[in-house]
Amino acid sequence: MRRVSDVDSLRAQLRERGYLTHGIERWFALDPWSSRAFWLELITVALKAATLIAAFGALPLAAVMAFRNYPLHAFETLGLFVSYAAVWLVAAFAFVVAVALILKLRPAIPIDTPRALLAISLAAGALLTAPIAIWWYRFDAAPTLPELLAGVALCAIFFLAATTVVSAALLSFSIYELQRVPAIHQKPRGVPMAIAAAVLIALLFAPAYADRERTPIAPMVVTTPTTTRVALIAVDGLTNEILQSRRDLLPHLAPIQPIAGSSTTERWASLGTGVHTEHHGVRAIEGVRFRGSAHVLQRISRGDFVLMTLAPLARVARREPLPPTVRRRDYVWEIFAERGVTSISVNWWATADAANAIGPESIFTSAQGDPLRVDAIATARFIESIDQRKPRFATVYLPALDVILNRIELDPAAKVASSLRALDGITIAVTLARARGYEVVVAGMPGEGQRGAGVIASTMPLRARTAWDIAPAILTILGFPASSEMPGGEPQSRIATYGPRETDAAASASVNEEYYENLKSLGYIR
Repeated sequence: MRRVSDVDSLRAQLRERGYLTHGIERWFALDPWSSRAFWLELITVALKAATLIAAFGALPLAAVMAFRNYPLHAFETLGLFVSYAAVWLVAAFAFVVAVALILKLRPAIPIDTPRALLAISLAAGALLTAPIAIWWYRFDAAPTLPELLAGVALCAIFFLAATTVVSAALLSFSIYELQRVPAIHQKPRGVPMAIAAAVLIALLFAPAYADRERTPIAPMVVTTPTTTRVALIAVDGLTNEILQSRRDLLPHLAPIQPIAGSSTTERWASLGTGVHTEHHGVRAIEGVRFRGSAHVLQRISRGDFVLMTLAPLARVARREPLPPTVRRRDYVWEIFAERGVTSISVNWWATADAANAIGPESIFTSAQGDPLRVDAIATARFIESIDQRKPRFATVYLPALDVILNRIELDPAAKVASSLRALDGITIAVTLARARGYEVVVAGMPGEGQRGAGVIASTMPLRARTAWDIAPAILTILGFPASSEMPGGEPQSRIATYGPRETDAAASASVNEEYYENLKSLGYIR
């Protein structure tokens, strides 16, 4: 057994260097494996170390979420910090215990070599920091500059704190094995740790966000001049069977295979962009509401296991559907507008109010939960925009039929009457557009859970057998080539891609509470 004076001498050296205050130097200086005191001390000190790691680990996560969902209430901020810290506590405890046991099994690892000991502690700090980088990178929108600066600074602090804790554990074991303070702990470590933190942050975060901030280069597109003016009227819930009752509405009418998808927003974004969900990115998304809170956290990382899985399981929060606000590909009419063809769109999912677009938020909010008013307001703004701007291409999305048939509870008589009124509204939109000299295309797809085939009707013949063919067909009519990313249309005369769309502030804007409540009343959020 070691003499007491030797241990006291080592502790005196530790006290001079500030390590004794952490209490971590004791946990390997006890009895061998079979000792209950060893395990008790190991668990106690691992909990202390894990608590420190958890506190620093939760800070960058909670800070980024606060930036993304500003403004947050104090209760929600505390809930975020506690949720993340609790998971960090468990993970860090297991990590510290695992490191301790590995070092106990392999005492040759913490040899009296500064490079080896420093490398082990830095690698452990990097391993603990990596999940934060992955979590942060999986947000749909890139960070703002203040968020980026705060997040990187807190990540660097966490890396240094985690490295210090692991280094202290290595120090404890080294003292027990070598009976002296190892060479690494007799030298200042601030400079190599600071350099390592800077390198780690650069490796983890700089490439990811440099790639996101890169301005996409618009591909060269050879177009064919045309004078055709086209209006696309998209009707959710409209099937071939329903439109057969209005055969006189448009001369060319044919059933089509609708696009498969997990949500209405996803399917219609696929029709409007012509590409699959993995390219356009519009999908059914969810937020999180803490128990007792009236506010929904709307900006959540797709890799957030804590909020999206553990918090709902623990009943401290619940997941709630949200309307999508992020899109990675342009609709075909945005492709036109970027290349000098005047275009307008009204009421399409994942669009915001702009010079050539009227987003759904203002329309749904003005309708105050009445689906027929949604269609009426959208049609009025659609025709008003045509009269004002005389665009070559115009489009409007009308959801009332789907809401009436599939989303809200109505008695059979009221459902029939409301459906007929919705169909009358479609007829009005078609008649007004045709009267202004437009070739009209009506595209319909069954709503969620609704039976029937999709349908396309137009004033001109279209080569469309599925809903995937509509976007390429519209591009062709206006003299543009389809892209290779589009599964529909004719195979010839394609470009590789139209590239990702340029994001704007609207991509990270929060959903208005009144808009959210109107979507609830219309059955889009349950």
